[in-house]
Amino acid sequence: MKNNHWNYRVMKSSINGLGIYEVYYNEDGSIQGFSHNIVSPRGDSLKELKADLLLYVKALKKPILDYDQLTKQFQ
Repeated sequence: MKNNHWNYRVMKSSINGLGIYEVYYNEDGSIQGFSHNIVSPRGDSLKELKADLLLYVKALKKPILDYDQLTKQFQ
């Protein structure tokens, strides 16, 4: 994936309910792909972990995506 952009997004799944996933975008802003598992905060230091958690908070402010619908779209 060249020059890709990604962010965390809340997705709703019929099996897992709500969770945060990594979503990858094309240059035009359309969704290129996404993680198939819920992701968790991580960092090599407390500062990095805090920065990652802040990105999770940003995800809570965006519209919720439909995991099941996106899975069908990318099959």
